Amino acid sequence: MNVNEYAEKVLFSDDLDEKLRLSTETVDFAIQQTRISPNLHPGRPDSLLLEKITAGAKAALPSRPSLVDERSRGTLLHFFANHELLAAELMALALLKFPDAPIEFRKGLFATLQEEQKHTLWYLGRMKECGVTLGEFPVSRFFWDTVSPMETPFDYVSRLSLTFEQANLDYSRHFGKLMKEAGDPRTAKIMDRIYHDEIEHVGYGLKWFRHWKKHGQSDWDAYRERLQLPLSPSRAKGNGIDFNESGRLEAGLSGEFVRNLAVFEKSKGRSPNVFCFNPDAEDQIAAGRNRYRPGPKVEALIRDLEIVQIFLARQDDIVLMRNPPSLEHLERLREAGFQLPEFLSSETTPKERKLNSVKPWSCSPALPGAFEGWNWNGNRLWDEKWRLLFSKTEQASRFGEWMAGSRICKSPDAARDALADFPVVVKKPLSAAGRGVKFCTDRESAVKTAEKWLVEQGSVLIEPAHDRIFDFSVQFESSPEKMTQTGLIRQLIDPQGRYLGSISANKFCKGLPEELARFLMTEALPFFDEAGPLAMSLHNWLNDLGYSGPVGIDSYVYRTRNGDYAVRPVCEINPRYTMGRVAHEIRRAVSPGCSVKFQIDRNPPRLREVKPEINPANGKICSGTFCLNEIHPATCFSAIISVDKNPENLYQPVSA
Repeated sequence: MNVNEYAEKVLFSDDLDEKLRLSTETVDFAIQQTRISPNLHPGRPDSLLLEKITAGAKAALPSRPSLVDERSRGTLLHFFANHELLAAELMALALLKFPDAPIEFRKGLFATLQEEQKHTLWYLGRMKECGVTLGEFPVSRFFWDTVSPMETPFDYVSRLSLTFEQANLDYSRHFGKLMKEAGDPRTAKIMDRIYHDEIEHVGYGLKWFRHWKKHGQSDWDAYRERLQLPLSPSRAKGNGIDFNESGRLEAGLSGEFVRNLAVFEKSKGRSPNVFCFNPDAEDQIAAGRNRYRPGPKVEALIRDLEIVQIFLARQDDIVLMRNPPSLEHLERLREAGFQLPEFLSSETTPKERKLNSVKPWSCSPALPGAFEGWNWNGNRLWDEKWRLLFSKTEQASRFGEWMAGSRICKSPDAARDALADFPVVVKKPLSAAGRGVKFCTDRESAVKTAEKWLVEQGSVLIEPAHDRIFDFSVQFESSPEKMTQTGLIRQLIDPQGRYLGSISANKFCKGLPEELARFLMTEALPFFDEAGPLAMSLHNWLNDLGYSGPVGIDSYVYRTRNGDYAVRPVCEINPRYTMGRVAHEIRRAVSPGCSVKFQIDRNPPRLREVKPEINPANGKICSGTFCLNEIHPATCFSAIISVDKNPENLYQPVSA
C-alpha cells in the first residue's frame, strides 16, 4: 500500500471503523500526488461532519467532582477522542499535501498518524464502556480550521506538533491524575500512555522545526514568528491547569523556550482590551493648548510603576509598557500566583489584531492621537467637556453639600477673604498625584501659594485642614445605566495630604476601634450607597458629560474641635483608575480571606521582602511582602504589596 492510499482512507472515509483501522500491509513511501481542494473537509459519519458544526461549538467539560460518575468520565473522553481523531485526519492531510517532504519526515509522520488512530480507538472503547458515543455531544472544529490551511511542513510542525500536541502534555497528565483520583485506574492508564506518546510526538515535531527554522534563530523567536492568529504560544499550554515543565524538557524543548512559554499570555479568542499607564493625565489636561512635557520625576513615576496595570487587566488582555518586564521578573510574578496578561512595548502597533476597548489609566487629550490607526472599537478617549470632571473647583461647585467648608476663589482678594482660619489646604484645580496640594499653617504661605496658582490656572480651592483620623476611598465603575460600587479601600495619607498607600481588607472595618467602626457603618458609608443622593448626583453628572469608566471618591473621618467624629464624604473625585482601585484588584488576585497593603515607596533600596507563601489549595499568595516592579540603579519608586490574613498587621511599615 502506498502511503497516499493509507492517508486517503484516514482522511476521506466516512466509516469510523475504516478510518481508524490500522493496516498491517507494508507501506510504500514512493512519491504520489493527490489533488487537495482548498475547502476540504474530512469524511465522517453524519453526526461528526465538520461542515455541519458551527465554529467554536463544543460541549462543556464535566466538573472535577462529577468525574466520580462513569458517564461524566465518558463525556470528558469524548472531548479528547475528537481531538485525537482530528489529529489523525490532519496528519493524513499533511502526508497528502507534502509528498515532496523529506522521506524521514514522512515516515515519522506516518508512525505518528498510526499512534493517533490507536489513541482514538482507546478513547472510543473506554467511552463505550461509560455509555457515551462519539458524536453524542457537540465537537470543536478549531484544530481543523487552524491547521488544515498549512502551506508547508514547517507550518504543520509549528501548528500541530508544537502547539496542540504540546498543550496535550498538560491536559493528558492533568486529567490522568484526576481519573486516578476519581477511582478510574483504567482510564488513568490510557491517558498516561497517551501522555508518553505525546512527548515523543512533540520531540518529533521539534526535530523538524529546528531543521526548517532560520539559521541562528532561537526556537522561541522562530516559534512566535511562525504562528499566525488565532494561534499563538498561549495555545501550546493547558488552560487553567498546571504547566508541565518536566514533560516539555523531556520532549527536548530548551529551558529558555519552556521558561518563555510558561509566562507568555495572549488572548485565545476574545478581542483583548488594551491598558496603558498615563498617571500624568491631569498635568496634560492642565497644560491645555500649551505643549506638555513631563518632568524627570513624573517620567520616573511612569517608568517605575506601569507594572500596576497587570491587576486591572484580565489574563487575555494587553498591557502596554515602555519597558516590558524581563523573563526573570515575569517568572517571579507567576510564582507568586498572579495571572499575567500579554505585554507589548508602548511603541508597538498591532495593526493586524482586532482589539476591543482601549483602557487608559485616565482619559486625556493626547490619547486619541496615540491610538490612531489601531483596530479597536473606538471608545472615546477624550472629550473637551471632560476637563470639568478633573477640576477640583468644578467638583466643589457641583458637590458642595458633601464638601463642607470648601471655598472656590477666583481672585487674590477672594483667596485672602477665605483665609480666616488655619491650618488650611490650598488646591490647584488641575494637578496629578497630589502635587497641586499644599498644607499651610500661616497666612503668608497660603496667600503666596494661592496667588501663584491663580496666575497658573485662574482659580484655587481653599479647604479646612481637618484632624483626619481615617482616610478611605470608595471605588465605582460608571456606565450609562448605573454606578456600581466595586470596593472600599483604606487610604494611607501623610500629614501633608500625600498618598502613601492603600489597604484592601477582606472586611473593611476589621481591626478598627469599635467606636470608629460603628461610626463608619452607621454614619459614613451610607453616603456611598449606589442608590443614594451622592452616587446618583455623581452618576447624572458623568452621564451628562458622556463619561463611562472608573471613578474613585476620596473621603475621610476627622475629629471636630469638641472631639466628635465627623465625615467629609467628598475630599476629591477621581474620574480614572486609582491606586486604591489597584489595591482592590490585587486582593481579588490573592487567596480568599486575605487582605492587601499596596504601598508606593520612594526609597526602593530600603525594601525588606518577605518571601510570599502560596496557598496550595488554589495556588494564590496568602502572605508575604514583595516588590511588583523591577529594581534597577535608576529606580526612584517601587510598588510594594504585603498580604496577610489580618489587616491590622498591614499597618506595620514594610521598609527597614
